[in-house]
Amino acid sequence: MSTVVSSSRPRRQAVAARLLPSTVSVREDEFVWNEDGYPSKNFAALGKRLAASGDLFANACDGNGLLLVLPDGKHRKLTKGAELAPIIVDRVPVRVIKNGKPKGGKIDHTHLNAMLRSKVFLDQFMPVDEIISTPLYLPDFSLARPGYNDGGPGFRILYVGPEADVSDSLATVNSFLDVMEFETNADRTNTVAAALTVALRNHWPGGKPIILATATKSHAGKDTVISFAAGVAGLVSISYQATNWAFERSFVGAVKTAPDAAVIVVENARLDRKERFIASAFLERFATDPEPMLFSTGTGEPIRIKNNLVLGITTNYGTVSEDLLNRSLHIHLHPIGDVASRRSPIGNPKLEFLPACRKQIAAEIRGMIERWKAAGQPLDDDARHPFSIWAKVIGGILKVNGFTDFLGNYGTRRVYDDPIRHALGLAGAHKPEKWLRPAEWATVAGEAGVTKILIPERDRENDISRARAMGVLLSAHIEETFSVEGESRVLSLRLERSRHRRSGSEAKMYYRFVEVASEDLPHAS
Repeated sequence: MSTVVSSSRPRRQAVAARLLPSTVSVREDEFVWNEDGYPSKNFAALGKRLAASGDLFANACDGNGLLLVLPDGKHRKLTKGAELAPIIVDRVPVRVIKNGKPKGGKIDHTHLNAMLRSKVFLDQFMPVDEIISTPLYLPDFSLARPGYNDGGPGFRILYVGPEADVSDSLATVNSFLDVMEFETNADRTNTVAAALTVALRNHWPGGKPIILATATKSHAGKDTVISFAAGVAGLVSISYQATNWAFERSFVGAVKTAPDAAVIVVENARLDRKERFIASAFLERFATDPEPMLFSTGTGEPIRIKNNLVLGITTNYGTVSEDLLNRSLHIHLHPIGDVASRRSPIGNPKLEFLPACRKQIAAEIRGMIERWKAAGQPLDDDARHPFSIWAKVIGGILKVNGFTDFLGNYGTRRVYDDPIRHALGLAGAHKPEKWLRPAEWATVAGEAGVTKILIPERDRENDISRARAMGVLLSAHIEETFSVEGESRVLSLRLERSRHRRSGSEAKMYYRFVEVASEDLPHAS
């Protein structure tokens, strides 16, 4: 059951089991606020009366205050006595008694402020961690039903939307995937994984990947892929800024402006001439923080949120830092020919198909989760990703529904999208199988045209500094594999290290890139 309510509170059980009322009835029986008695009795009694109205809930997320749910499903936070006073007036006629005599019908704001932080008052209301208008899944993967859903602390959800549709078909999902020009089947499968991640976004706070959509040219469909993944949940876009404080300010402002957004996407990120790759210490920290504190100058008071957001980055021309790559779910598009002249059988995927079919796609994604549940919720123990719990669950859902190659592009995209790893692969392909010293590899880097990528400017002064920088870099990537695309083949090279002598000299450290696999490109003759 997704709706669980304490049997000790029958009035609250009735509230939890039904949808919210569209209007609030004023109770005619008078409530006596006795200032001669204990404040706790007044707090508890008034809280019980207010809770019966059915549209007030304890704000469990912030730990104090109430949430007022409006008839349209939106809500307001009540954290000050001045905000609570008119709510009481609309719901409960009050008579204040002091020194045994009537004092009037207005409760002092000092008491109202105290009540909003008092456990004895807040305990009279159903605690809510989140109010949603699109359905989410509880910890046992049961789908939230309209009304109050008690999945335990962190998952006490008030769903103000309609009953969620669940479809047995995947026809609409596949119609979309079939027109997108993915580079590999792994990219196609990862797109479905992204949609599943958004549908289950409240399950892994601080443990979900960044959706990284890249492409070989403009208008290839990167933003369309992110829009597909977001589905019926809210999406808000921000621009990439290399300065960390400026980017953080933009991000925090977006979250506060669009609190219902499920996906925050850094859209069409580009590099300026001075940058080597797209990087953000803030984004790295946010992606792994279960309850991030959001604050930036000019964006108001700091707030702490449960990290139910899914992050996205789209880029054509910018390579991404290794830290972001390691935290990403990679989707790469590789359209052939003139993108502007292509005609899609489903119409414009982003502007026509997705808006018309968004609800059906969401129903089909839910259907995938339901089939996985019916199969016993098997995990994919072969899935390899730093966010391992997420990968096993999502991989299991995909396998049950016939999708293969989940995360199959993880290593390849980390090479192509990481400028340093890609440059190392190019240098290795220039001199494969050769045992060379760091100074010699620095020379090879120059021959391959990747010196500026591999050796920082401060270390390019002389041969000694270049050799030292190259040695440090090579040592950091020992036993890693690099995929390099040539004119006709894709090479997989593994970096090895060995200490040995050359021509009777003392033993020194040597490095080589050994070929472990090669594959002809599909278009090669």
